[in-house]
Amino acid sequence: MEKSETKICKQCQKNFLITIQEQAFYDRKKLPQPLNCSECRRNRRASLRNPRKLYKRTCDNCKIPLQSTYPTTSPYAVYCEKCYLETLGDKII
Repeated sequence: MEKSETKICKQCQKNFLITIQEQAFYDRKKLPQPLNCSECRRNRRASLRNPRKLYKRTCDNCKIPLQSTYPTTSPYAVYCEKCYLETLGDKII
């Protein structure tokens, strides 16, 4: 590719540009060109994050109260810092 390429976003149908430098990066990493514009890609990644809300929870180990981004209906275990470091901290590389 010798010049920048304009593509149409598959999601919002807006035009977006793939520069020569971006194409070189995709080629070097053996990645396909993106099908969506940067804004749609950013919105998709943001949708995968937990909402910015804190819930009152208790530590699943010692039962002290704490706040977490995971609601009480979440299947994930939530630990206070002390319990996390005691139970899982030694497994961190």
